[in-house]
Amino acid sequence: MNNDYTVIIDKLLDMKPDPIPYFVLLKEFKGCSPDSIEYQNAYEKVCEHPFVKEIIESQNDKGFWPSYHGDTEGKIRKLLWFGLENKHTCLERAVEYSLRLLRGEEPHDRSEKQDNVRWWPEMFMPLVISATLTGLNEVNAHIAPYRKCWSDLTESVFADGKYDHEANATVQNEHFGFRTKCILPPNCYYIPLLLAPHNGGNCLTDETDRALTEYLLNVAGGIWYVYNKTPGDLISIEAENRDSRDFCHWIRALSLISKFKGWAKYEQKYVDWIMEQRNYDGLWAFPKKHYWFGLSNSWRGNNRAIDSTIFVLRMLMNKQAF
Repeated sequence: MNNDYTVIIDKLLDMKPDPIPYFVLLKEFKGCSPDSIEYQNAYEKVCEHPFVKEIIESQNDKGFWPSYHGDTEGKIRKLLWFGLENKHTCLERAVEYSLRLLRGEEPHDRSEKQDNVRWWPEMFMPLVISATLTGLNEVNAHIAPYRKCWSDLTESVFADGKYDHEANATVQNEHFGFRTKCILPPNCYYIPLLLAPHNGGNCLTDETDRALTEYLLNVAGGIWYVYNKTPGDLISIEAENRDSRDFCHWIRALSLISKFKGWAKYEQKYVDWIMEQRNYDGLWAFPKKHYWFGLSNSWRGNNRAIDSTIFVLRMLMNKQAF
């Protein structure tokens, strides 16, 4: 582990973090054994935490939170963000429901209107569900067909080393067997989430991996649902004339891109810049609280720096992307 990161992690622990960030630090950054009493006691406090219990108690009888797109996927990511183990009953029920959706054993709880009625149930939602499940390693065998589908499509649209939108429209229409104007580009959040080598092995050739990495860094529209500016542009933590939460969204975008092997070419530039964004305590402290990364009981005192720093460290240390 980078010595700078070790110093930062130890400093966070010395700040006496609340139960959820404390457990995340033990589990993800200190490598605390799940068999240890320290780990088990800390995890019990997470499971009993009001943040977690609120999500568990709002889960319906089928095992999801309507609607799936937006709510269920968000709740799954949030629980994983809090450090919940895959075997937790709440996550197991959500996974079972998700797999029933993929198998066509459950109807979708809603349908977004598009130019073709088949787009939502046959193209978009299977992508959303399979990408969401990449956070739960034991279900990767169930999502392998979807990884294969989207990796084949991605190989086709980057065949010449650069993104070809016309080719993307053609191959998607041909693969799914219907025509639609709503073509999903590679910067749709769910595609890099599903295809990242970190989540179940590399499914792209090295050439396509590099081309996709460059595309994601340089695409002007950013990554759908995550960040709407060019991810390759460096962002200051307190940039003037910008939404002060941009740095948070930017780091989340980079956490997705950095999972690909092509990131190695650019990594040092971004790591150096991000490390320069620390405050006088050697930590990161986002100007405003954002719903995505709240781990502590409140935003008061040291909690802002603790939550912000864990958020950034997860990206820098190549932890799971969400």
